[in-house]
Amino acid sequence: MFRQLKPNHTDINIFINDEAVPASTGELVAAVLARQGILAVHTSPKNEQRGPYCMMGVCFECMITCEDGRIEQACQIYAEDGL
Repeated sequence: MFRQLKPNHTDINIFINDEAVPASTGELVAAVLARQGILAVHTSPKNEQRGPYCMMGVCFECMITCEDGRIEQACQIYAEDGL
C-alpha cells in the first residue's frame, strides 16, 4: 500500500516496540509505520484507535512516545538509525 517513490539507499533501522524495522535516512517515521501496516499508534480518551491522518503536523493524531520519553508527532520526525 505504501512505498517509497525515490528510495534512499542509506539503509538504517528504527525500533518499533523493540523490533528492528528497516527505514531510510530522512524518511518520516509516520511513513515507516504506514509501510509496516501500523496505522494506529495510540488510543483516544474514548478508547478509539488513532494514527497518522493529515501527514503534515496539523491534526496531532500520530503522537508517539520515543524511547527517551519524548512525545512527538510521527509525521514530523525523521527516521534516524537506532531511533
